[in-house]
Amino acid sequence: MNWLRLFFMLIGGLGATSSQALTPLPDGSPAFFAGDWIGTGANDQFCFIRLRPDGVGTVLVSGASGDWLGASIRWRNQRQSIVLVEVSALPAEPRRRLMPLSQLALRSGINRTIHLKLNEDIPGCELQLRADVLRRAGQADMLLDNPAGAGKPDGGK
Repeated sequence: MNWLRLFFMLIGGLGATSSQALTPLPDGSPAFFAGDWIGTGANDQFCFIRLRPDGVGTVLVSGASGDWLGASIRWRNQRQSIVLVEVSALPAEPRRRLMPLSQLALRSGINRTIHLKLNEDIPGCELQLRADVLRRAGQADMLLDNPAGAGKPDGGK
């Protein structure tokens, strides 16, 4: 009976110490979110965010009229969540049709998405990494152009 207890205690101890190996620790590096993010929102909005690994970024939002809103941001990655440190409106440039954007909120979502909220009146955008969007568009093109040759995203059939 004591051997049985000892066996289960040993198995339980091993299970408790190896559980962290199964789940990776949250990534706090800026490289986790660094890159170009693109997405769309309501009312024909197009959103573009460029996040650099040094914690600086630029936000551009286009409406149906062709005007752009722009802001410069400072951000950081806190356990795989975007935290805005500072938002600075880009100066207006009439020849570029660029207007200042002074108020926004970023929230990281599921499957590496970013949700951009401008203010209470203007709905925001859902963005994904530009490279991921281009890869998925290429997969869709291949599926439509050559259905027999299209395999799984990992290269398998």
